[in-house]
Amino acid sequence: MKKSTFLSNICGLLIVFLFIGTGIAQAQTSFYFYVQLKDKNNTPYSLSRPGEFLSQRAIARRTAYGMVCDSTDVPVNTSYLQQIRNLGIPVHSFSKWMNGATVLLTDSSKMSQVRGLPFVKFVEYTGKLVGPVLSPQVKSSVKSTFDYGIAAGQINQLNGTGLHTEGFRGKGMQVGVIDAGFMNVNVNPCFDSLRLQGRLLGTKDIIYPASNIYAEDGHGAMVLSTMTGNLPGQFLGTAPDASYWLIRTEYAATEYKVETDFWCTGIEFADSVGVDVATSSLGYSLFDDVSMNFTYADMNGKVSRASRAANLASKKGIVVLVAAGNEGSASWHYISSPSDADGIITVGAVTSTGISSSFSSFGPSSDGRVKPELCATGSASALVNTAGSPGYGNGTSFATPIMAGMVTCLLQKYKAIDSLVDIPTLLNSVFKSGSLYNNPTAQMGYGIPNFFQAEQNLKTFDSIRRVVKDNVNIGYNPTYHTLAIRFTDGRSPLNATVRIYSMTGSLLVNLQLKEATTVLQTNNYQPGIYAVSISTNGKVETKKLIIR
Repeated sequence: MKKSTFLSNICGLLIVFLFIGTGIAQAQTSFYFYVQLKDKNNTPYSLSRPGEFLSQRAIARRTAYGMVCDSTDVPVNTSYLQQIRNLGIPVHSFSKWMNGATVLLTDSSKMSQVRGLPFVKFVEYTGKLVGPVLSPQVKSSVKSTFDYGIAAGQINQLNGTGLHTEGFRGKGMQVGVIDAGFMNVNVNPCFDSLRLQGRLLGTKDIIYPASNIYAEDGHGAMVLSTMTGNLPGQFLGTAPDASYWLIRTEYAATEYKVETDFWCTGIEFADSVGVDVATSSLGYSLFDDVSMNFTYADMNGKVSRASRAANLASKKGIVVLVAAGNEGSASWHYISSPSDADGIITVGAVTSTGISSSFSSFGPSSDGRVKPELCATGSASALVNTAGSPGYGNGTSFATPIMAGMVTCLLQKYKAIDSLVDIPTLLNSVFKSGSLYNNPTAQMGYGIPNFFQAEQNLKTFDSIRRVVKDNVNIGYNPTYHTLAIRFTDGRSPLNATVRIYSMTGSLLVNLQLKEATTVLQTNNYQPGIYAVSISTNGKVETKKLIIR
């Protein structure tokens, strides 16, 4: 997303990077191709054994939201990948959600053999790589401006300090940051507490797994600083106590369609380790090879594989935030992929006075959905550079993680209020607090949210009706049509049974409970009132369930 998020292409830039490259003679060109597979037949994996391909935290997140694993969770058939490798074609990366793989090879004529494989649906050229990847040396020209509370303005603009005061600063929440590189995060003093407290959970480099992600591009490091940067008396991010996964999917030197596939692999990794929130300041619309360019009509959330993956992530219980882009003043002035995805938060940029930043990209999506949904400070955003000095930068790249940090804190509070979290309810609580909610615009969407008001909205929304009695939690989720029964001590119950009756007295469910959490589908239930009876060791508790 060089044109949308990287600082060298942002108008009014206050931070400049000087990349000093090392020349390589006789560079060799390699080509990326995306291989779409037809199916996952005869896979060694089974939905009955999700622990083989998902972490326990990822499985627990699905359970908490009343979801079940489905075919998209099953990994790509390893036999298919091996047959491609047997042709002498290296498999670079793959996407289980898209059921496809990216290969990288120097002789593109070999792809005719791949096209002939019986399990291959189609092959698409997605870009090229010239020469080996070099880790650029980065020198920052930011001058130190050590004012106390340099980040206070952007938090106050969102009215988010109340969450911090209440103690909701992201503790226990996991955030996946999908970006281009995280230079010096392992030594930058603003991340001392992140490292010392064990909240830097790990890294994943989709581009080159063997590379040093801390010596790559510095963009992701500055994005990270807006959330968890902590320099006492100088800077504090919006989710300073959260834990983070750092995921690299962007190769800054070129711009090809293959990076949308890298993004798919990155968000899938974030899902597999169990993140609660994923934030990405990357986006794709125009490419070095113009034949790959998207059109505005493609910005409907259904064309780009990255956009489809972002939507899938939201359906799997991840709160996804993506930068709207910085093309507001360019010939392409629209949002890009994956910010056009449905079910996510697309973030635009505003000034400290709440006026839309001129560079912030316009919506709506081509199918008419409000995009971006929300805005945060993107003109002169406070951040910490790769040298550890507080400074400022421009772009929706920074507005997005600023927003992501506050959403993370709100999600933490929501989980404290109600363990049966409903993501659409969370998002709607923030959208409804927006300064332009009743009159959204093409560049600011619902406007600047008020997180204090979003908290109040969560208390009044009735999308989730919950009953807590003794050690049993009963929750109905209308979005996914599920009824979750959870024993709050986390133990599998003994001699426990659930019975559900209609108002006419008909017994609809009579089930022995064997797990700490049981999720029942209610798709076939008609609107009305039902009685849910939980029996444990001879003690019966009955509660009313309303389905609207």
